[in-house]
Amino acid sequence: MDATLTMPQAAVPLVKSSLELKHRALELNQRAYKQRLDHFEQAHQMTSDQFAARFSNGELGDASEWFEWEFALDALKQTEQQLELLDSVRL
Repeated sequence: MDATLTMPQAAVPLVKSSLELKHRALELNQRAYKQRLDHFEQAHQMTSDQFAARFSNGELGDASEWFEWEFALDALKQTEQQLELLDSVRL
């Protein structure tokens, strides 16, 4: 469902620059989460998908590092969803 936003023409550059700033911040977060996931994957010799399956099945225990990996994986997914949504905005 699309929505229409009404604003003064003078506000358009401000809104555009705010959206661009948010996009850059999300891209930085995305890179940081990917680097964190790469670290976990290399350290434990499994992909994040393999980790997620094993962790959700209770195969890995309750070490704090597993929860950190889960957080980074979820945060990356949310960040990518936000980027996709932001990319769909047209002014």
